[in-house]
Amino acid sequence: MKQVNLRVAVLIAVLLPAVGPAGGQQIPAPAGNADNGKTLFRETGCYQCHGLAGQGAVMTGPQLSRTELSFDGFLNQLRHPANQMPPYEAAIVSDKDAADIYVYLRQMAAPRDPNSIPLLKATR
Repeated sequence: MKQVNLRVAVLIAVLLPAVGPAGGQQIPAPAGNADNGKTLFRETGCYQCHGLAGQGAVMTGPQLSRTELSFDGFLNQLRHPANQMPPYEAAIVSDKDAADIYVYLRQMAAPRDPNSIPLLKATR
């Protein structure tokens, strides 16, 4: 039962921010600094739940690499998380820093095809 509840919480956490703020006003995608975003992703501890490659895990947090969330959805989740993630208020992560992290996540390399990893091929 707990695993089902966790899956529902993760699904809500991913879908709810995509709706964005009331009134349908979208914050335009920011022009951020991906290098600073990479530093901030590590310094603020994002990697601890979402992984160094933004790959995420069922038990810790959703995948963030190459996120399809709009910036306002991302910022909403950052400020008002729908799950056990701690809220990152503007005093902790400014909108500019959030924009840098967002740009970093959007430009991350696509995950490798599992079939291209020899160790994984050996187990099939």
